[in-house]
Amino acid sequence: MTRDEFMKELAYLLQDIQDEDKDDAVQYYTDYFEEAGPDKEAEVIQELGSPERIAAMIRADIAGHLEEGGEFTEQGYQDERFRDPGYAMAKRLDLPEEQESGGQGNYGRGQDFDREHGFNQEQSFNHGPGGTYTGGNGTSQTPPPRTSRVIKLILWAVLIIVAFPVFLGVGGGLLGLAAGILGILAAILVTLGATTFAVLLGGIVMLPYGVFHMFSHPLDGLMASGTGLILLGAGALCLALSVLFYGRFVPFVIRSIVNGLSRLLHRGR
Repeated sequence: MTRDEFMKELAYLLQDIQDEDKDDAVQYYTDYFEEAGPDKEAEVIQELGSPERIAAMIRADIAGHLEEGGEFTEQGYQDERFRDPGYAMAKRLDLPEEQESGGQGNYGRGQDFDREHGFNQEQSFNHGPGGTYTGGNGTSQTPPPRTSRVIKLILWAVLIIVAFPVFLGVGGGLLGLAAGILGILAAILVTLGATTFAVLLGGIVMLPYGVFHMFSHPLDGLMASGTGLILLGAGALCLALSVLFYGRFVPFVIRSIVNGLSRLLHRGR
């Protein structure tokens, strides 16, 4: 097994834990391989054992059960739950033979690699609720708090519930205003056309009627003829207004509505 295969398998086995814990563990073992060097990858893999063993150790460490099944022996701290075939446990620094060797290991890293915990003594990861990283000087660096997705969803739901009546009222008012304007325009559209038609028709009827009755009843005929002329004049005026309204104003309103909707729909593009 190569280093890449080992790390890929380890990442796959840790995909069911939290991303922060997974990233911390993968980054730690990646750094461990890099500091050991390419020429000692085989020794590191043999020393670590299988990816399944490392994944089990990490899960036990997160759950706080790592030290429940181990014991201290002459060869150091051993845990039968995580032993691989042919695996030799690391010696503790507090044992005489380890102190005589000067405590140097891990290919000159200057820090002890704890095979049971998966992290060295100079740095450790606290997988508790705080999620802090503790260095060799005992200080902790707390990452910035992350807002829970559930809390965000709840806040959005509350905001929508509170703002919905306001939006409904404003939207209803605007919709009513638009409907009123359209109603007025429709009324003018129908009324102006009907008025123009009625006035012109009245003038056309009254003028010949008055002229015909001027011979039998001069006074009535003159009044009817005058009324017909007035109606024709008013009808001509209404006709001119109708031409302006139907030919200029109505197309202008339609173009304005279409252009406004087009700008609104294409604003995000």
